[in-house]
Amino acid sequence: MKFIYNALALLALVPSGIAAEAASAYTGQEGRAIKALAPDEIESLLAGKGLGYAKSAELNGYPGPAHVLDLAAELQLTEAQVQSTRAIHGRMEERAKVLGERLVSAEAALEELFQTGGANEINLETALARIAGIQAELRGVHLLAHIEQRRLLSSEQVARYPQLRGYHGGQHGASGRHH
Repeated sequence: MKFIYNALALLALVPSGIAAEAASAYTGQEGRAIKALAPDEIESLLAGKGLGYAKSAELNGYPGPAHVLDLAAELQLTEAQVQSTRAIHGRMEERAKVLGERLVSAEAALEELFQTGGANEINLETALARIAGIQAELRGVHLLAHIEQRRLLSSEQVARYPQLRGYHGGQHGASGRHH
């Protein structure tokens, strides 16, 4: 009989432990202005930073312009390559800042729907479609910059880039044409 009581007591503790874990996933995020975005994410979006949007390119042999500029000496970029890379980066950053502002604004609008209790199926679908469209456009801006950057580099520079970035193993876009 004592065994049954102990087993029941143990079982009674398990769900409360699970509930405590599940409830704590968002602990500390209640005070965010936009719950879906951490302050550093908002800052990065407004600054035109990538937030991993171009990871598919970066890890498959399509160098990013910001990192190429950081590695200009190691990659032995020519002055023309440096200038062209700065132009690619400048265009990307300028467009990404505009889209980042739009994304933060769209996320704030979604937040407001829920804060005010006005969220419903129709306005939710509209808000999500707007956010998804901006995210796709923003990701495209970052990916396109990587495509443009790769065209600018020699095959040797493209091959050296992942080594300099510390990427080991895997395929880094070995196929394809480089200048």
